[in-house]
This record gives sequence, C-alpha cells and structure tokens, in this order.
Amino acid sequence: MLWLLPLLSRFLEQPRTSVCYRFKSFFFRLFALTLTGLSCIPFAQAEERYSLEQIFAERQELDKASAIDAAKTIELIDERLAKTNNNQIRQAALYLEKARIKMHLGLAPLEENLGKALALIKPELQPELYLYAMAMKSYGMYTYQNQAEQAAVLLDSLQQHPALINDAQTHLMFLTNQLEVYYKLKQFHKISKPLFKLAEVMNSGSMEQFKELYLDLEAELAYHSGAIGDTGQALALYNKTIRRAQQRGMNETIAIQYCNMANIYFLPLEEKIRYAKASLAAHTNVACSDVMDKLVLLGEVQQGNLANIARLVQFNTTQQMPRLNERSAYYAGLAYLQLNDLPSAKAMLNRITDPDNWERYDLLQQIRKVEGNYQAAFEASQRYQQLRAQKDAEARSLMLSSYQVRLEMAQEETQAAEKAKQAEQLAAAEQKATSRLYMMLTIIGSGVLVTLVLSLYLYRSFRLGQKLQQLSDTDPLTGLLNRRAFIQRAMQLHQLAHRQRFPLSIALLDLDFFKQINDKHGHQAGDAVLAAFANAAKATLRQTDIIGRFGGEEFILATTEQDTLTIAALLQRLQHSFTQHCSENIQLGVEVSFSAGIASVNAQGTTKHQDIEDAIRRADEQLYRAKANGRQQACTETLCLTLV
Repeated sequence: MLWLLPLLSRFLEQPRTSVCYRFKSFFFRLFALTLTGLSCIPFAQAEERYSLEQIFAERQELDKASAIDAAKTIELIDERLAKTNNNQIRQAALYLEKARIKMHLGLAPLEENLGKALALIKPELQPELYLYAMAMKSYGMYTYQNQAEQAAVLLDSLQQHPALINDAQTHLMFLTNQLEVYYKLKQFHKISKPLFKLAEVMNSGSMEQFKELYLDLEAELAYHSGAIGDTGQALALYNKTIRRAQQRGMNETIAIQYCNMANIYFLPLEEKIRYAKASLAAHTNVACSDVMDKLVLLGEVQQGNLANIARLVQFNTTQQMPRLNERSAYYAGLAYLQLNDLPSAKAMLNRITDPDNWERYDLLQQIRKVEGNYQAAFEASQRYQQLRAQKDAEARSLMLSSYQVRLEMAQEETQAAEKAKQAEQLAAAEQKATSRLYMMLTIIGSGVLVTLVLSLYLYRSFRLGQKLQQLSDTDPLTGLLNRRAFIQRAMQLHQLAHRQRFPLSIALLDLDFFKQINDKHGHQAGDAVLAAFANAAKATLRQTDIIGRFGGEEFILATTEQDTLTIAALLQRLQHSFTQHCSENIQLGVEVSFSAGIASVNAQGTTKHQDIEDAIRRADEQLYRAKANGRQQACTETLCLTLV
C-alpha cells in the first residue's frame, strides 16, 4: 500500500477548485492503479515527481529564455526531451512550450508539437495541460485555417472549466485568444468585457507570481485602444511594454511591439515608418519583420533613396500570416507607384486577394488614376471609401461598447460594495441594538456617497464622450468636418430640407495640381494650401452651408441651393477667397485653383443616407468631367462653368 502515499500526498497538497473534482480525481487514479497493478508504479511515481508547480516554474524559465533567443530555447527543450523518456507529463509540457514558441511561425510546427503533446495528455488527469493545448489550438484555427467561428466555439465551451483558473498563463491565453477571435468575427459587443475582466484579474494581486504576463496584458490593452481610435493611450501602453522588455533584454518582444505601433490604423504614414525602423533596429526576424521592411523601403523611396529598392520584390517566406503578407504587398505597391513602375505595382496588387481589404482598393484606385482610367479609378475609390467607412464604424462600435462595459462594471462594483456594507451593518445591529440608529445613518450616508460618486462618474463619462465626439468629427489639419461627420450633418440637413421643402445640393471640390505642389514645394506647403482653402471656406460660405474634408485634397460641400448659377457664384467667391488666402502666405507663392462637380439631392433612396450617397456619386462623376475639361471648372449634368 506504500504506492498510495504519493497519490494521497498530492491530493492533500494540491486542492482543486471544488471538493467533487478532488474526490473524482482521487478515486479515478486509485481505480486505475488497482487494475493495472505494479506495472504502473514507475509511471505514477514519475508523474507525481513532476507537479503543476514544477511545470509552471519550468514554463516561466523557458518563456524568459525564448524572449531573448528563441532558437537556443528550442535547442534547450530538445535536450530536455531527450532526457525525459520516462516522464510523459514533463514531455507533454515541453512539447507544449515548443509549440508556443513556434506558434507564430506557421501552422505546421504548431500542429506537429501540439499533436505530440496531446498524445501524452489525459484531459481528466492533466486538465491544465489539456486547456493550455486547446488555447494554442484555437490560435492556429483562427490565425492559419480561417476558422474563427470554430475557434470561438472551442474557447467558449472550455471557458467555464474549473481547472482553468489553476493556470494563470492558460487563463490569460484563453482571454486574449477570445478577444482576437471576437475582433475577427466583428462581435464588438463581446470584446470589452473579457478585456476589462482580464485587467481586473491581473491587477487584483492574485497573479503576482506571474509578473511577466503583464507584458502581454498591456500589449492587448494597447491593441484595443488603437482599435477604438485612442492612439495616445495605445502608444503610451506600447511604450510602457517596450520599457519593461528593454529592462529584460527581450529584443524580439521590443520588435513586435514597435511593429504593432506601426500597424495602428489611425496613425499617419510618417509615424508608421518611424516605428517600423525601430522594430527592425530591435530585431529583424520576427513575424512582422517583412512588413516593417517594406514600410521602411516605402519611406526611403519617398525621400528619393533608391539604394535598396531591389528588396521590394523579396518577400520573407517565413511570414505565414496572410494579413501581414498582404500588407507587405500593399507597401511595396505604393513604393512602385512612387517609382512609376506600373507592372510591378500591379504584381503587388495581385498578391492582395482579400476582397474586403481596403488597402487593395486604395492601391487599385491609384494605379487606375496613373493609367488614366478614371471610370475604373472611380469604382475602386467607391469600394475603398466604403471599406474605410466600415472600419471607422467598427472603431466607433468598439468605443461605445467599451464605455458601456466600463459603466456596467462600475455599477457592479458599486452594488457589491453596497451589499457588503449592508451585511456588516446588519451583523452589527444583531449584536448591539443601541447601534441601530448609527447604522441607519451610515447606510443613508453611504447611499448618498455612492450616488454622488456614480453621478460624478456618469458626468465625467458624458463630458469625455462629448470631447471624443468632437475630436472624432473634425479633420485635425483643416479644422473642417471629416467625411463621417459630414455625412451625418448632411443627412440631418436633408431631413430638414425634406420637411420644410427647400432644395439641397452637393458639390465635390478637388484642388488642381495638388500633387505638383507637394512634389515641388514639399508636404508642408501642401498642408498650408489645404489650411488656406479651409480658412477661405470658413470666411466665404454661409452658416447654412456645410463643408468637410472628403479625403486628401478633396472637399465636400452641402448647400441649400439648387440653381446652378447661384452655386457657381458661391464657388466663384470661394475661388477668389482661396487665391487671396494663399497670396497672403509669403512662404507659398503658388497659384491655386480647384475644380468642382455639383449634383442636387433627390429623395430617391429608401433612406436619407442613400440619397446623400447618390448625390455624392453624381457629383463625383461631374468632378471627373471638370478635371477632364481642363480643371478650374464647376460642372453639373447640363453645363460646365469656368471659375475665374
């Protein structure tokens, strides 16, 4: 009966999450050992000699080593595997670590090591290792196999497993994988709660022994902030992660975080190039190094440095993530356009196969413009603007969901605190009757305080929401409305025009030869011209007119006029004001003009949004017509007038 002592010892030393689970595990092992007899004694002893604590300790050791040098860590794992033939539990744990280190290098190495580990794991006896393996399996499903829905089902089915909280790293991986799956499935209403719950658990102190995991958490919070458009918060969190990684000499982690910063959707291209250079300076062989290389090459081409353009066609075959491969092709295509190499730019376009990738249509519309195929450029531009609008809407949805979840969590915390306080007060009332009056006053005071705190929190959230709304509605360079905000205002004006029966027209305005101004005088001069146009519009247009920046050097105007000559006169005044503002700027010294396409808004669609979009489409067609006629003209469907 001595063989039962290790089993009993482990049972007593390591309590599980519930009494039922502990008894089930104990009697299952007792029954199995009784049936198999003495032949199973060595395996049982080997299993007990390698406990969960030892697994976690070795995993932390390998995690730190792989952050510094992944290749040497793989060699170390192989050496240990060769020495652990009689210990299947440790073998499984080592194969899992090998799979984790290689999980970013493609599906084949991930599945190979997961398969070897799962062959050694019994889910009912080693649930922690099984859950760890399933977390990595879900990563392979949604990253390499386009099975995001199946990965979500797998994670959701295991998230309530009682053994999940026994392993902090597995718990963290489950939550982060869930977040990434929700992003891919665009289930934005599910994202914020697990993210903030993860932050709450990590900050509770219950995972103090896993301090290294804070790097992953901060990176995930940074990614979420970048996705909702809070780039300042995202960059601050990424920089914090980088500083911690620098203290530990984790160069690969530093490179990946800089790569994440360079991939923030809302950042301008110049900043992305700067972070790409920092990523390559830290390490040149991480999952996103090829994207960073193409981004840096694009910056060099824009500055006239053609020394390394041969690398534009060289793609890193170890970069297995399709999204990263397409982004590499996008930046390479932009660089070839700068070089006026249309065949190479088209070759890069063919590498982008995702029909919902806005970068594909951005590259396509620029190629068609260079070819002079304005109809195809217009169609590509429409699809590009549609996909960009969808992305902006997704960010908005994420932001609203984030605020809602924060409010819900604050309310839950307030309710929990209130219940705990009431319980304490009731217990004191049972012991001392004389304290009842004091207890009632405390409850009232606490209720008032909680109400006050919650009111202040709601007021602050409301003011912050107003500020974010203003920032999200305004173009930072010109101070005019951005595209999304303009569409909203135009729909409101359309509704008012329909109710009060007054006309409404849309005009698309495009600055003539703006690219030549940028090429000849630099981007600062181009920005000054854009600002001068915005100031001219503010000084010239009426209060009932709405103007916004449509994108690049293109602006959009909504006016409560329908007569072509009246609108042309309004644009003529704007042209004079624009010329005057530019001439007042001594540093510019350039001749400026714009072309315009005009279309009236007709109630033809099923929604106000469709009416506005239809008018914009027709105005864009007239703008192409004005450009083709020699520029500095305003065109409608019936005539074109020169703006002098």
